[in-house]
Amino acid sequence: MKPLSSPLQQYWQTVVERLPEPLAEESLSAQAKSVLTFSDFVQDSVIAHPEWLTELQSQPPQADEWQHYAAWLQEALSNVSDEAGFMRELRLFRRRIMVRIAWAQTLALVTEESILQQLSHLAETLIVAARDWLYDACCREWGTPCNAQGEAQPLLILGMG
Repeated sequence: MKPLSSPLQQYWQTVVERLPEPLAEESLSAQAKSVLTFSDFVQDSVIAHPEWLTELQSQPPQADEWQHYAAWLQEALSNVSDEAGFMRELRLFRRRIMVRIAWAQTLALVTEESILQQLSHLAETLIVAARDWLYDACCREWGTPCNAQGEAQPLLILGMG
């Protein structure tokens, strides 16, 4: 990776001033410095969640990590007991994965095709998790909807737009 240009090095100094204590400048890789300089979104996210930067440096994004989204989300939702907590965890998960995608894209670690695949799978994972969680919550509160033969009817998403 090429060193930062003079204007970007100056901007980097403002970035350093915003970083929380655990993210000492000396501990950051050249890649981390580049991404934090180029992406305000990643910068704001890791300032709010410093542990994400540690994860990104120790376990960089991979092209096929979309295959783990459902399992990662299930783990994140394992202790959720109410709708507000569920929505909070969904937003946090989405942001964490979007940071990983932005990191990979900024550093050209994966192809554009892979980025689009990850975005599509992220959207599908979030939609399916929301549908399933809300269906289960509604069934607990109002009972399971059944057809004329008494068979349980699933909740379907016909379209979004």
